[in-house]
Parts: sequence; structure tokens; C-alpha cells
Amino acid sequence: MKRSKHIIMITIFILLVYFLYDDGLGAIPFLLAAIYLCWITIKEIQSLRKSKRM
Repeated sequence: MKRSKHIIMITIFILLVYFLYDDGLGAIPFLLAAIYLCWITIKEIQSLRKSKRM
């Protein structure tokens, strides 16, 4: 389930880039993708820290 959620989100970002790039709004999906990837990174770092404590 976790992997499918990530695949769906990335697919949405790719579709947004495809449809918004010609209108000059291509930076919006890239910004959303960067925020999403930073959030994933923070969550993974937190889970790694928790697993090392045990």
C-alpha cells in the first residue's frame, strides 16, 4: 500500500507538469513534488532514528 501511494502521487505530479507546463505554471507541480519528497525524507530519517534507539 505504501509503495502504491507513492506511485500514485508521482503520477499525479507528472500529469500536472504535462498539463500545466504550456500555460507557464510548470513550477507549481515541481514545487509540490519537492515538498512531497522532503516530507518522505523526513519521515524516513525519523523512522531510522527510532529503529536505532531500540
